[in-house]
Amino acid sequence: MKSILLKSPEYYFIILSILAGYSPPFYINPIFIGIVGLLVLQIFFKNRISGLTFGIIFFLINLYFLGAVISEFSEFNEFNSKAKQLIFVGSGIWTLNLFFVLIMIYKYLNGFFKRNLELKTK
Repeated sequence: MKSILLKSPEYYFIILSILAGYSPPFYINPIFIGIVGLLVLQIFFKNRISGLTFGIIFFLINLYFLGAVISEFSEFNEFNSKAKQLIFVGSGIWTLNLFFVLIMIYKYLNGFFKRNLELKTK
């Protein structure tokens, strides 16, 4: 179970990037194609530095997303069904993204600390 959980952030971000970059009919933004390509390379090579970099970048994007949700929510004059939908769906997506970002950062930091401890003990 732990290995599945530690492998899932990259796959989740690939799916998220494809969905974010897709616009009907049959067009995907080239920037998101590049992001998907980099994530696929990360799955194959498992570079610690790029894994941490991706985790930190996705964390910062997630903070920006939270700011956008709060900003849009503050524009509502009353707490109606649209405001409820925005805050509950937005906070749900934000929580899911944060969960996968933290798993990704933990995964590559954990390997970094294990490697440094092995070097110091030898």
